[in-house]
Amino acid sequence: MTLRSTHRSNDAWLDALRGRGSTADRAVEELAAHLQRVVAKGTHGRLDAEARADVVQESIRRILERLSSFRGDSAFTTWATGVALHVAFTELRRQHMRSSRAGVLEAIERLTWGEPSRTPPAPDELLSRSHLHGVLEAAIATKLTDRQRVAIVAELRGVPTAEIAEHLGTNINALYKLTHDARRRLRAVLLEAGFTPESIHAHAKEAP
Repeated sequence: MTLRSTHRSNDAWLDALRGRGSTADRAVEELAAHLQRVVAKGTHGRLDAEARADVVQESIRRILERLSSFRGDSAFTTWATGVALHVAFTELRRQHMRSSRAGVLEAIERLTWGEPSRTPPAPDELLSRSHLHGVLEAAIATKLTDRQRVAIVAELRGVPTAEIAEHLGTNINALYKLTHDARRRLRAVLLEAGFTPESIHAHAKEAP
């Protein structure tokens, strides 16, 4: 009879996971099922099924690599849960970062170049836009704070100023300064990369 994962002793977990064959396979399956529940509950549905599966797989990989570091101060499943939640929250932060960057790139391109053209852009324009994207992505990653990134993305997506301020736990005046500084940093990076105000304005006028 296979015991539930929470009924294994610490030594039983270690012996099984360090073993081979069906014993190790069953232990990994039990641990994976436990971590699936933990990750789903701990992330409140913010990760889809595929992302949760990836988190569990990565968590098990780390757990197996670090078995020797488990000191037995708590239940093995408690320790494993900590590893899995760390991996899950790291993935959530990565997803948030990717979403924020994409939102900024899309919004700034729209504000800079106008609405997307229905006709394919010329090759030189594509190259210019690609350069712009690369410069902005680097700037977002290195020049903006997390609060600036959240504020400017929300603003450019049309979220009311009051809601943004409430979300960030600040007031309207402080939020204005936050977004103003963010735009100033992004503009400075564009200028340093060779995008002059005149060239940006010219591209914007050409966009339909």
